[in-house]
Amino acid sequence: MLLNGNARVVLDLLSSSGERLNIQAINSRLPEVPDKTGALEDLLAAGLIWHAGKSRYATLNTLGLEKGTVRVRADGSAVLFTGEPDPLRVEIEKRNAEGSLNGDLVLVRLLEPILHNGGYNGRVITILKRYRNKMAGIARKRADKWFLDPLDPRMPRNISLDPGNNEIREGDLIGCEIDYSSGKSSIKVRALSSIGSPNSPGALIDSVCTDLELPDDFPEEVSRESDAVCISPVPHSSRKDLRNLYTLTIDPIDARDFDDAISIEIPLEGGYRLGVHIADVSAYVPPSSLVDNEAMKRGTSVYLPDRVIPMIPEILSNSACSLQPDQDRLTKTVLINYDSTGKRTDFSVFSSQIRSRKRLNYSEAFAILTGKSSGDSELDEKFNHFAALNKLLDKVREKRGAVDLGASDFRTEFSDEGLPSGFNRVSDDVSHRMIENFMVEANSAVAEFCKWLELDVVYRVHGDPAPEASEKLRRTLSVYGFSVPGHLSPRASSLSKTVKEAEGTPLYPIVRDAVLRSMQKAVYSTDNSGHYGLALRNYMHFTSPIRRYPDLLVHQAITCYEEGIVPSRSEPMSSLAESCSQLERRAASAERVTTELMALLYLSRKRGKVFRGVIRDRTDFGLFIRLLDVPVEGLLHVSALKKFRHLVPSDLTPGAGISVSVEYADPIERKLSLLPAEMPEDTE
Repeated sequence: MLLNGNARVVLDLLSSSGERLNIQAINSRLPEVPDKTGALEDLLAAGLIWHAGKSRYATLNTLGLEKGTVRVRADGSAVLFTGEPDPLRVEIEKRNAEGSLNGDLVLVRLLEPILHNGGYNGRVITILKRYRNKMAGIARKRADKWFLDPLDPRMPRNISLDPGNNEIREGDLIGCEIDYSSGKSSIKVRALSSIGSPNSPGALIDSVCTDLELPDDFPEEVSRESDAVCISPVPHSSRKDLRNLYTLTIDPIDARDFDDAISIEIPLEGGYRLGVHIADVSAYVPPSSLVDNEAMKRGTSVYLPDRVIPMIPEILSNSACSLQPDQDRLTKTVLINYDSTGKRTDFSVFSSQIRSRKRLNYSEAFAILTGKSSGDSELDEKFNHFAALNKLLDKVREKRGAVDLGASDFRTEFSDEGLPSGFNRVSDDVSHRMIENFMVEANSAVAEFCKWLELDVVYRVHGDPAPEASEKLRRTLSVYGFSVPGHLSPRASSLSKTVKEAEGTPLYPIVRDAVLRSMQKAVYSTDNSGHYGLALRNYMHFTSPIRRYPDLLVHQAITCYEEGIVPSRSEPMSSLAESCSQLERRAASAERVTTELMALLYLSRKRGKVFRGVIRDRTDFGLFIRLLDVPVEGLLHVSALKKFRHLVPSDLTPGAGISVSVEYADPIERKLSLLPAEMPEDTE
């Protein structure tokens, strides 16, 4: 929330004085400031001050209050982490949550300190902003009354449901609107529509879309504008013609939009000249246009197991902006010169036009990179140069100390009947890593370019790990037999080394996830404060404007700079940076949850089947097992360990491999129960 000048002056007074002041005292100290009542209302709504009794007001610090977003657990308790620079952990018991739901922005009063983790117990005193307005779940009926059991396990059960005029069936998934009017401690829901059977993959994914309020079809006026601008893009006075340059695209085999192309040349003075050419979406989506406003609301494309929710209409993403072969396309180009050691010596950034010669998928690129001829001598020569530069950039990246976590994502495969039939791990071969290297180089160069010109853009920043998180990582990894060198916050290269040691072992996904959790989340910011994970001082997202709004913002800023105009925006860049970070987290949550649901639905039809796993943790009530070939975790209960003692391996320490069979899997309950087993030769 933006504060006007009056609110800032009142906040400065309350902050500097540390007092609890009523409106009369504020009036006497700030006689020149108009509308102090309105300023106080703005500050209360923003959660920057609070009531101090007897019509007085004070800052949160004065009152011992903290603001933050609650993360509610399945048992109804919650945890809140306050903001930077020194985040504080606040534990909230269920009885002190005051009806707050997962994701709500709240104020909490600090109670007694928690000695073992340096945090506090707390009590919610008000909910500043509700995170969600909709909810999906299973419709239940008891004694002629309807109730909803939400799909999200962090939501309360047995919520009073008003079916309205909708025809709903008991046991079906339905979408609902949340009614908060009944008071803080309880909520009600009103049915909006029936989604379908909980055994349907599409219905489960639709439910997550409802829960997270992911966007649906584009508004009609946005589609009309896309149709028009597709034919007549915004004219540009200084676009360079690179259509004679040999460019090509490398993408997944099932990709429908191609937003990046690459080229390579050998200058007369030696070294390499890498070209990264990115679809110039800003030529079709200028600032404050209808399509731009819609893209801003969406923030990012969302990639779910059975669908993609695009950021911009498909007539742009899959046609006009897609760098299809043998088609003239508008682009933003980064040309980077390197010497023979891979050191960057110069670069330029400008608007361009290209005509891609080839479209390759990653498998084809991998074959050429590993020595197989394509049958095209010119293409083979280009790949020889690509491969040589990529090896140099690998060395530069390693010397720089960037974290290399590899890949851990799974892609869901579906049968002809539309049911999940298996999971393929996303490849991390040399072709993928080469494109990643080239895109990182372009992103870093453009960040430096924008910094020099002081353009109003958002950067991609990643802070150093907190000392407490690093210490927790050391304790966690020591259980698995790994160590992290250094003290306090380790160097990025140390984390990369630890992950590499686990590569090729069953522990790899567990070690990788532990390292990932120990680091701060990368976010968007107007402050170019650097990227810890990549060990770069300057970094931003520039190479995916079809699917990421921050990249589109950068393209728009470069276009405006080249045309000598100032972009007109309805929101300041700092607000856009925060919004983009939030929408990115929403998309990541949707992708993670839907993949887990598909895994549980798949396993619900695999009762008795045996799978490979690794022990993530050991507790009094059993073992938490991470499956290696299915992206989900389950519980092997202590009772099963005793009952099937003859099948239990001798080593049950965290990190040990184990074979398990599926006893029970349910996506609605988010539950996977496992039994010890022997691994047959024909296991899946």
